[in-house]
Amino acid sequence: MRVKVYATLRPIVGGRFAELPIEPGATVRDLVDCMVERWPELESMMIEDDDVSRRVHVFIDGRSSRHLPERSQTVLLEGQEIDVSPAVAGG
Repeated sequence: MRVKVYATLRPIVGGRFAELPIEPGATVRDLVDCMVERWPELESMMIEDDDVSRRVHVFIDGRSSRHLPERSQTVLLEGQEIDVSPAVAGG
C-alpha cells in the first residue's frame, strides 16, 4: 500500500511516500504497527497508551481516522488515499 507522509516523518521514511506491505482489509492500527516495525524511531510519535498516538493523524480519503466510528480499527480498502501526518498546532 502506498502511503503519503508529511513533515517530520519524511526524513525518517526517506521521502514523500512509503510503500508498505499492507493488504486491503488491514486496519489503521495495522498500518501504524507496520510503519513502526519498519522505522522503529517512529514509535514514540505514533504509539501512545497502546493505540495510535494523538501526535499523529492517519487520513483516509481526506478524513482523519480519529473522526471515523471505528477510529484505529477502521479497515483500509483498496484504492483509498492514505496520508500520515504529525499533529500540527499553532496559530
